Amino acid sequence: MTKIFGSKAPSQYALDSVRAARADQLATKTVQNWTKSRRSLPTGIRLDAGIANHWPARDQYGRGTCVAFATLAAVELHHAIREDMPPERLSEQFLHERMVSSHPLSQVEAADIPEGGVLLRQALSALEQDGVVESAYAPYKPNTTRGGPRRELSPSFEARQMAAGNRIQCRAYGTIGAPDGIDPNRVDNFQPGQETAKKMLGFLQDGLPVAVGVPLFQHPSGLNNWILPSTVFSGIVLCPEDADAPPLNGPRANGHVVCLTGFQPDASEPHGGWFVFRNSWGLGFASHSTNNPSGPTAGMRGYGLISASHINTYCWEYLVPVATNSGAAA
Repeated sequence: MTKIFGSKAPSQYALDSVRAARADQLATKTVQNWTKSRRSLPTGIRLDAGIANHWPARDQYGRGTCVAFATLAAVELHHAIREDMPPERLSEQFLHERMVSSHPLSQVEAADIPEGGVLLRQALSALEQDGVVESAYAPYKPNTTRGGPRRELSPSFEARQMAAGNRIQCRAYGTIGAPDGIDPNRVDNFQPGQETAKKMLGFLQDGLPVAVGVPLFQHPSGLNNWILPSTVFSGIVLCPEDADAPPLNGPRANGHVVCLTGFQPDASEPHGGWFVFRNSWGLGFASHSTNNPSGPTAGMRGYGLISASHINTYCWEYLVPVATNSGAAA
């Protein structure tokens, strides 16, 4: 089941930092609230309102391609909002291949990432230097190669030429630690708990979807917090600090990347509410999310909820790509 993810800690420092943040929370048993009263709760947001019903969640089919799916979901949604048009269908296959082939990780960084998985900082480089292309020019390949890692096929010359004319600038990139290969002035070096959730909410309030990476937590059953039956049923992904969370150990070094598309205020949640996210596991995820009127719900199959506390403590990388339709990155 680990193959359905495809992300990991951007660095050992990032993993150590989120573990330290959890230890600090467990020691103090307190968190900094955004709100002092129900009246000061943030306003609810659904950037995909009116769009999601015509834009069903896609499926990465067991490959470690969640970064490509989450990143392009953000690009497609932003473009649809800006142009008041249905979302276009961009190629996760092309973006993932460019990340792996043109912007590879070092051998140390790539260790233990399933199926050639990648980090969001590679997506930033690929979007701005290689661009994107419609899915028809590089269809997604769900099948893996038996007996070894998948070998990515280079896209056609036509696909590369078309993508070069549609490079995508990125509004913001943040990570824990100091990544190699990116201008330090472009990197938001944040620490867990430093109002990370508030920053993500700010992007959404500005009409900008965000791709975020978070670690996995281990359940005594051997499953992780993303694939527990209750999670797949409801779409609500819990971390150890969330109310009613099952026993969870971690965080682990591997994780998952999704696209934040909205926010639901909740006065009972210590940091103000729940982020709505678009997943990349098809319509089997959150299969009953529409049948829970008594509690928080994303209200749509393929989408889910993750608490602001979860994002504030455990987010280790984020990317805000902005559709530009420009031949060169800004």
